Amino acid sequence: MPKPCKTVLTPWRLFPPVHDLAGRRPVGLTSSKALVRYLMAYTSDLFPAELGVVGAFDRAFSSWESAAVAADRLQRASTRSVYRDMWGAFRDWCVEQSPRVTLESLTEEDIQAFLSSRSNDDKRQRELSVRYTWRLLSLIDRVLTRHALDSGQTKNESAAAYIKRSDDIRRANISERPALDYLDAEQARRLVTYLSSVRPGATERRVVATWQELRAVAAVALHLGAGLTPVDLRELTLASPVVAGGRWKDVPWKLKVPGNGNRPARETPVAPWAGQLLRQWITTRTEIGLPSSPHLDPKGEPQGPFLFPGRGGQPWAKMSHYEAVKQVMEASGVDDPQSASGGAFRLRHTFALRQLRRKRSVEEVARWMGIANLEEMDRYRGVLDAYEEAV
Repeated sequence: MPKPCKTVLTPWRLFPPVHDLAGRRPVGLTSSKALVRYLMAYTSDLFPAELGVVGAFDRAFSSWESAAVAADRLQRASTRSVYRDMWGAFRDWCVEQSPRVTLESLTEEDIQAFLSSRSNDDKRQRELSVRYTWRLLSLIDRVLTRHALDSGQTKNESAAAYIKRSDDIRRANISERPALDYLDAEQARRLVTYLSSVRPGATERRVVATWQELRAVAAVALHLGAGLTPVDLRELTLASPVVAGGRWKDVPWKLKVPGNGNRPARETPVAPWAGQLLRQWITTRTEIGLPSSPHLDPKGEPQGPFLFPGRGGQPWAKMSHYEAVKQVMEASGVDDPQSASGGAFRLRHTFALRQLRRKRSVEEVARWMGIANLEEMDRYRGVLDAYEEAV
């Protein structure tokens, strides 16, 4: 087998340094295929249109990866490396087909053919467990979601459809989840009473000492009263609260939750008591002069303006948010040190149970929570009958 060519008759200084998909570490061009892929990414005008498929796959993955990292969903370098390898294998298979499979043309039949090709390789037999297949198809679906957001096109639902029609794959992730953790009826009542005590006019009003404390109270209210994840809450902007069409003047009754690398944009209702606290926070936020214009991220791109920002308008830091929620729950007497899911997710699960107990449809609640796989909602059915409506 001939050795890789070390000399390339191309003015390399005209091209950016060679990096991997995430642009973080140098990679060697040890094959003609790798060299062609590299050149195609920067000289698309010199190559036939179909060769641009590789660049499209790489750009879509990089966009999803960047969004997932920014949303605190993809922090471990080892996990990112696994996902790059998985996507790289899928990309290579797609571009080697005749005709080439693109992000727009991908079908369920293509996915089946790809999975079969992986299973036919003895070295991949152990990897292609049901759990591995679920991770692979979920990755493909998330990248397709991001590609649709970036391109403004209709999302290709082939991967989602494949997961949906396969019971084994659909349940693979659910079976490994920890037991559901939520507030019981008495805990929920206690927490709502504690949160609402900061409102003007409360019977036994509790005065908050700082705006950070009120921010924490409003955040906990939305985790319980709107079912938001920590990432959902930190990504809310000043345009997210919806007041028009509500029952009470100037009180937000639903939220427009921005999409990210894993979930599309959605709307979710806000419990009236939580809407009152949100209005109080918005008023205070304005009065103390927190930034109301977009914040520039490290790349110089505008973000926000965030509904729950840091002092300088930057996104609320992950650990600061976590500690703030924990402190509020401790102060209210409902914190559980043994909780495996974290305070915000205990509140999110309580929101789901409350809505289902009120006879809201599974599909509707899943849509409010940004859950695409309805099988994930099965985890609530086991405790629903015994759950007393609390708030």
